Amino acid sequence: MNALHPSRNRLASSRLGKGAAAALLLGVSACDHPTPQEKGCESLAGRTVEGVTLSGARLVAATGAVPEYCQVTGTLPPSLDFEVRLPSAWNDKTLFIGGGGFDGSIPSADSYTARGYASIASNGGHAGSAFDGSFATDPVKFDDFADLSTHRVLPVAKAIIREHYGRNSARTWFEGCSNGGREALIEAQRWPEDFDGIIARAPAYNFVELMLTFNRHAQQFSRPGAMLPKAKLELLSQAVLAACDAKDGLTDGVISNPAACQFDPTVLQCPGAEGDNCLTAPQVESVKTVYSPYRVNGKTLNEGWPPGGEADPDNWTAWITGGGNISLSGGALFAQGLIRSFITQDPAYDALAFQITDWLPRIDEVSARVSALDADLSRFRARGGKLILWHGGTDAAISQKGTEVYYEKVRQTAGGQEAADTFVEYFPAPGVNHCFGGAGPDSVDLLPALEAWVEGGPPPSQTGLVIRKEASTRGSALARPLCKYPRYPKYNGAGDAALAESFTCVEP
Repeated sequence: MNALHPSRNRLASSRLGKGAAAALLLGVSACDHPTPQEKGCESLAGRTVEGVTLSGARLVAATGAVPEYCQVTGTLPPSLDFEVRLPSAWNDKTLFIGGGGFDGSIPSADSYTARGYASIASNGGHAGSAFDGSFATDPVKFDDFADLSTHRVLPVAKAIIREHYGRNSARTWFEGCSNGGREALIEAQRWPEDFDGIIARAPAYNFVELMLTFNRHAQQFSRPGAMLPKAKLELLSQAVLAACDAKDGLTDGVISNPAACQFDPTVLQCPGAEGDNCLTAPQVESVKTVYSPYRVNGKTLNEGWPPGGEADPDNWTAWITGGGNISLSGGALFAQGLIRSFITQDPAYDALAFQITDWLPRIDEVSARVSALDADLSRFRARGGKLILWHGGTDAAISQKGTEVYYEKVRQTAGGQEAADTFVEYFPAPGVNHCFGGAGPDSVDLLPALEAWVEGGPPPSQTGLVIRKEASTRGSALARPLCKYPRYPKYNGAGDAALAESFTCVEP
């Protein structure tokens, strides 16, 4: 419990003043009067800040690991809802949290509130489910989702923070995963003055191209005999591990050296009739469709996915196969939302019948607004901004290969490795699914390393970052060094394989 906001059930009569004692005689607790914190917080409700009238402000009591904070809410027209959390014990820093999917809701800031950050989050410009793209037919909501929501909310939130604390934030950060990673890169590319440092995890930076690749998957897996049931996904996964797992020096179910993984699914093709221990020709073609780049008229829309994680129910089943029903896969749902609302603007359009070459001009138009493809981060670099990229190696939603390609383009555009190293680093996370989960360790706090880097300290790759996984019903606790791309954690050949010190970051 925060000492600034003690429990209202803890009254000591020996310490009550006359006014408080009188209040008790009247049946009213002295603590029913607003505390200074409550007064300061609740006075924000109804205020107009930067032209926006705040819809609510309330003091939220500490619960568990989350300390007391002031929750402020508001809406920028037409429907850009936002929340600002103002901890009573503020660390003088602010963090904007990215969203996910097609946004539509405000993400939780609990973990940042627990560390004292003032936090900002929005719904991306509209209310709805993460899979609902119908908002995109409204041009203002489309613009907010594309690249304006964070940039519009930020000055309002900064003014609220200044009003509440009486001073500006010392630093302002952004962290997001998936679509939140796209939002992160939109900021670095188009609004470089907004943030001092940015963390983009599993960024859906090629958002439009990614959704169209999802549709390519859905079209292939919906063909006769092309779906892979659970048993065939397990067969595929075991074959991939047999071919690639030991390439990092340890057979542990985690492919840490993907550059050495050269797996061809045709080795599993049935020589004749279908059997339990082989894949049919259509099934092999489905696997190849996922692994291979997606090219249209000579342009690469997606780099394809690296082998690994196929049998994890939270991975291929969730994002690609839908457990045998393609209409239930996350990828197909997102593809449908994009095709119906962003591209064709026909709410009944059959995405499985979509012919990409019929819509290339419209696709280019939408991509120019929504996808964050620009590798020129010179303005962000010039203002002293720092960028950390992170991506799970078995992410079936967004391919790690795409982030590798984007990083390489940034490196080249910056003028080479030495120049890029001054402001951007990329960290692959072997065996990690979409944003979290998977066979590999998935938990690492990158924010302290980013802050130190911006303040003139060493780059994150020189701080001994360790990524961890807690013990669960799905596996034991383990830790690995988090290696800067292109290095990977190689087992030293001796020592406890659950400990990070038993591994060394090496070149592939």
